[in-house]
Amino acid sequence: MEEVLRDTNGAERRSPDSTNLEQRAEIDISEKIFTNGPNMLVLCLTVIGLIKIYTRFDKITTLADNFLAFISLGYLVATVIAYIAIRSRNGKMRLKLSRVADLIFLISLGLTAAVALFMTFALEG
Repeated sequence: MEEVLRDTNGAERRSPDSTNLEQRAEIDISEKIFTNGPNMLVLCLTVIGLIKIYTRFDKITTLADNFLAFISLGYLVATVIAYIAIRSRNGKMRLKLSRVADLIFLISLGLTAAVALFMTFALEG
């Protein structure tokens, strides 16, 4: 239900329905995940390559590249789910998919930060 509001000049405007705003916000989140997920995936793959080069020269092994490989799968899954959410015509399904994609993306982002901390202390030298 829309509510009629008056601004300071006395002009009328209608406030959007709160459920419509929530759906629009979820679609916006899905679009942001869909555009940023592949960037994070490429970042993980680049860092994996750099770790492989570093470990080959120094003859050391690290688990960071293995963790980043699994984290990159998280970004890939979040991107695919966000794409499905954007394409979905069912409003309830779109909201659920958007939230799942958001959660997976945030978990992957947190794990990426944890690997960065691990690399900072384990590979210093």
